[in-house]
Amino acid sequence: MVELRGIGYAVRGLPILTQVDASFLPDRFNVILGPNGAGKSTLLKIAAGLLAPTAGTVRYDGRPVTTDDAERLAMVRAVLSHHVELAFPLAVEEVVLMGRYPHYRRAPAARDREIVERALRLVEMTDRRRQPYPTLSGGEQQKVQLARVLAQIWTDEGSPGAKVLFLDEPTSNLDVHYQLHLLEATRALVGRGCTVVAILHDLNAAFQFGDRFLVLEAGRVALAAERADQVPGALIERVFRIGARQVRDPELGDTVWRFSRPSAAPGAAPPG
Repeated sequence: MVELRGIGYAVRGLPILTQVDASFLPDRFNVILGPNGAGKSTLLKIAAGLLAPTAGTVRYDGRPVTTDDAERLAMVRAVLSHHVELAFPLAVEEVVLMGRYPHYRRAPAARDREIVERALRLVEMTDRRRQPYPTLSGGEQQKVQLARVLAQIWTDEGSPGAKVLFLDEPTSNLDVHYQLHLLEATRALVGRGCTVVAILHDLNAAFQFGDRFLVLEAGRVALAAERADQVPGALIERVFRIGARQVRDPELGDTVWRFSRPSAAPGAAPPG
């Protein structure tokens, strides 16, 4: 479990995060929600040990993250951002092998290569293993990056369990097909002891794939919810400054959110 207590962060006296308490649980798809500027990426970087808070503590299973050196931390948690630039035309399998760097000294072992193969299989990219990375589409590159971080936290049992995976807007600039595949592949980790923490901007995707939610507003926790149905529409409307209502799908029987600008929200007065 990842625990954050009393987290604060400020830049030149300007507060970005204020007294944030949060717990991200294993076997859960933990989602961080909030508008632009709410402090989501800053919180994720602090939780991942990439950024030191100006106040508060971060613990992994009760152990302060500050007690871990960079090498050990790289073996227990991985971070996937929404865009990764590579200057060299490495083959896909070599990009994924980069995730194994913390696990070997001079040269990868057969076990490392096996993990790379399994990670590529999980994201359905084994047939592209020898293709130069820059020649892939944006969605395919993001799938390769997901395989890389999965290889980084893969356990000896052959599954990425008992580790932490952070996703910072992983579906940005991806079409619907690639969004769904990436989220489905990530969701498959839940139940294997892996703590998944993701920032998602698509609220419907967040509620479909997530099962715990932390809503940030102006650097503070507006709500921590154990289920999607515990996130009220009134809160969504206030935090995101939109109109929000749920619509039931007549075929599937579930509900989806429909959003509108405040001036177009049901019952709103027309612009004067």
